[in-house]
Amino acid sequence: MRRDDPALPYAEVGLTDEAAAAHALNRLGYGPRPGEAVAVAERGVEDWIAEQLAALRPDADLDRRLAGFDYLGMDAEAVATTFVPPNYALQIAVARGDLPSGFTPRDAEIRDRLDAWMAREGFRHIRDLRNDVVQAKLIRAVHAQSQLREVLTDLWYNHFNVDARGQAISFVASYERDAIRPHVLGRFRDLLGATARHPAMLQYLDNSRSRAPSGTATTFGRAPGQGGLNENYGRELLELHTLGVDGGYSQADVLAAARAFTGWTVTPVRGREDAIERQLQNLERLERRGETGIVREGLFLFRPNWHDAEPKTLLGQTLPGGRGIEDGEDVLDLLAAHPATARHIGRTLAIRFVDDNPSDDLVDRLADVYRRTDGDLGAVMAALVRDEAFWASATSGPEGAPSKVKTPFEYVASAARATAAPITEIRGIARALRNMGEPVFHAEPPTGFPDHAEAWVNAGLLLTRMNLGLRLASGRLRGARPDLDALTGGRQPESVDAALDTYIRTLLPGRDPAPTVELLQPIVREPAFARRVAEAAGEAEARTPMALDDDGVFEADEPVPFDADDTAAFVVGVVLGSPSFQRQ
Repeated sequence: MRRDDPALPYAEVGLTDEAAAAHALNRLGYGPRPGEAVAVAERGVEDWIAEQLAALRPDADLDRRLAGFDYLGMDAEAVATTFVPPNYALQIAVARGDLPSGFTPRDAEIRDRLDAWMAREGFRHIRDLRNDVVQAKLIRAVHAQSQLREVLTDLWYNHFNVDARGQAISFVASYERDAIRPHVLGRFRDLLGATARHPAMLQYLDNSRSRAPSGTATTFGRAPGQGGLNENYGRELLELHTLGVDGGYSQADVLAAARAFTGWTVTPVRGREDAIERQLQNLERLERRGETGIVREGLFLFRPNWHDAEPKTLLGQTLPGGRGIEDGEDVLDLLAAHPATARHIGRTLAIRFVDDNPSDDLVDRLADVYRRTDGDLGAVMAALVRDEAFWASATSGPEGAPSKVKTPFEYVASAARATAAPITEIRGIARALRNMGEPVFHAEPPTGFPDHAEAWVNAGLLLTRMNLGLRLASGRLRGARPDLDALTGGRQPESVDAALDTYIRTLLPGRDPAPTVELLQPIVREPAFARRVAEAAGEAEARTPMALDDDGVFEADEPVPFDADDTAAFVVGVVLGSPSFQRQ
């Protein structure tokens, strides 16, 4: 999108400049900061969006906030070999004769010695990496100027999901940075290829262990040994990453894809030191002998003697026999250019940015742009924000509200941005996200976290969000201290009702405040509300919704005296936890 493109069609659907700016900030970013919607409206929504679609611009403030995260400056191998589990570190120390055997890292007798040994040898606890990776992600979401890039990085990570539980976090750190982030506004084929080659994906979907079936001829005309064809990556590549579940492929296509990627594995970096050294020396010998077909790029390794070099047929296309890594690359080319992939990618973007159930017409329009531009994701996004459906979604939800409901991560990031709360620590926030069902980088199924309201809208989760909003606004959420003065320029509202009106207008810019005022006014007059929410949210058992009257409005109690010392935080917290703020 260029700045001289025709005006965006938001006026046609009844949006003011400020409402359009707020919608763009909520959908294409993680929500507006105090006063940002007005600033973007005055500057021009078209200019802001054009800047978001352009190349990543310098961001000195973000760089400063991320400066302490060592892993960002390490390659994938350095991350994986520096940040290690204590039991692995102990194994190495014992093997080297530096520490005695017969202990575990939990033994008090050995724990301090192990910590000292790890520090001396340059090892870091993998727990530190896990905290750093999650905190860096949230810092980017809250503080980055290139908001769209952060939203797209989250979207495409979820699309190409890798569950980072346990030791997998050591590869996920570079996966998001190297395989996802650089390609979110580039060609889909490049994004697809980067994920296919990354050790995080290769290990998560078990392709790193996938070999040609025993007895199958290889490039070098010898059997790879005891086989082990694994279909996981081949299946998810077709079903989730490219064609979609209704993409017209068969089980035979899954098998052909799996065979095409046999031999795509990972250079060994963790395990018994002597075993790793032997494997690396063997690879080096093969390379010195000039044995063709071996590919080593970073931690990616193609082993020709593991590859099924027989002919394959995928989606009606024949891959000839006698080849190596070209099989997998040709499969990626074929899938990236397939019409079903165009529709699947168009639908993925339409669901994230427009509606949980986008129209077929919108999906077709986006798919057409994908096909015409050779899968240029930036061009597809530019077409999406020019589409009237994108702007209409600002008011197409219930009672004229936005159509999309925030995921827990979107909610936390938007609440921090709305209250000008810098992210300085992650454990409390990570715990809150886990309680709301979205632990960062820990989506268990290959499908990633769901992107539809039904997954996130129920009484228990909304109650948890309300409690989180109250904790954040009152400064009781560890790692995120809000600046409530930024919402009003330091001026205290004169009454509870005035505070409610003021904070709704600042936290929900561009929207009609009346429905939210009607909903929340009874709450802010109830002094025990925050306590009851905290108690209910902390219950281990299933939670029930807060009582509503027949009109869907919280029942009113008698007005309570205004308390200037804590009313601001209370009212802000109630607005943050309200159904209105949950929509974007």
